[in-house]
Amino acid sequence: MRSVPIRFTSRRSRAIALTAAGEVSEPRLELSSLVDVAFLLLTFFLLTSTLDPKEADIGITMVPFADTPAKNVVVPEDCRISIDAGGVVRCGESIVEANPDSRRLDQLFRHLESIRLADTMSRTETPTRVIVEAADEVSGQRLVDVMNCLARAGMTNVVLEGFRD
Repeated sequence: MRSVPIRFTSRRSRAIALTAAGEVSEPRLELSSLVDVAFLLLTFFLLTSTLDPKEADIGITMVPFADTPAKNVVVPEDCRISIDAGGVVRCGESIVEANPDSRRLDQLFRHLESIRLADTMSRTETPTRVIVEAADEVSGQRLVDVMNCLARAGMTNVVLEGFRD
């Protein structure tokens, strides 16, 4: 073992002198433990995350608002669904879903199902038109939840209204 000259007093200078003298090998960074930690984190997040169910295709026919039926045809009354900025869903003037965190919208589903059953019993050629309007601040997920509820209830005559371009 060689002695390091006294003139290298600082740590950095001493490390350089030891490396130059061949006493210390080049420093290395071991990455195997880093890879293990990365895979453990990946496994943890994969096992603990939950995925939202995939949105299904909804069989809704989009009808232009300007379409008006012939004069002698009985036209059922429109059902207007509005979603305010807070996520509250109204059907007409009454609140049907006050909880903005609810994803299934069971009260709205029951209301729409009763409308569809009334259409079936009255045997009109044109089903009740459902007009959906939402405030600009409404989240896309809330609008998709309402559209999924319309699809579950079997409503096929839907008009989207009041959206900005």
